[in-house]
Amino acid sequence: MVSKPLAIAGVVAVLLAGGAGFALADSGGTPTAENATVSVSADATVERAPDRATVTVAAVGRGETAAAARDNLTGDADAVQQALEDEGANVTSSRFSVHPEYERTETGREQVGYIAVHTVEAETSDVDSVGTLIDTAVDAGADRVEGIRYELSEATRQDAREDALTTAMERARADAETVAAAEGRNVDGVATIQTSDSGRYVVRTEAAFAADSGGSTTISPGPVTVDAAVQVTYELE
Repeated sequence: MVSKPLAIAGVVAVLLAGGAGFALADSGGTPTAENATVSVSADATVERAPDRATVTVAAVGRGETAAAARDNLTGDADAVQQALEDEGANVTSSRFSVHPEYERTETGREQVGYIAVHTVEAETSDVDSVGTLIDTAVDAGADRVEGIRYELSEATRQDAREDALTTAMERARADAETVAAAEGRNVDGVATIQTSDSGRYVVRTEAAFAADSGGSTTISPGPVTVDAAVQVTYELE
């Protein structure tokens, strides 16, 4: 027997605890097993070590004209690309751009010439080889590291997402049972489920340094986190 009504004017209460919202509702004046529900929100976060990395390097040239900047490129992008491929990386793009270069003076901004940038982007599934790829690119003529991006392969990300969803559903069920028990009810079936998720990909490194000439670069990536959230409506008995 229910000790007190579950709903007045359709909603008894909304309880907020730990960021999760609960609502006990009833479609009529007298609660029954057929029309009483509890809605619960829960989320979970899973971390995975990155298993894919993208390295972007560039050769840079400067000159008084666009042509001079192009001719003054410090390295040959084709040589950089070949060197990265020889190390087992997959070169995904090679881009060239040239544009005016300015510097700020006492009277304002003044054009001082042109800058040419030839970037090469390469991917690898061997994340431990990123430091070696950087050294290889520099030795082949690249003089600037534009960026290092770590992320998850599709298979790893899907596995992490499933783990996060499973944990979120377990939390949702536990919260629903707690709320239902407080009202003298038991959780029965599931009426509706809504899910959402996101991945926060690592775009920084925890440590990156190059030794003196003849040394090597060491990169230590941070983890990639995958979030999942669920909103579940349970039927009560």
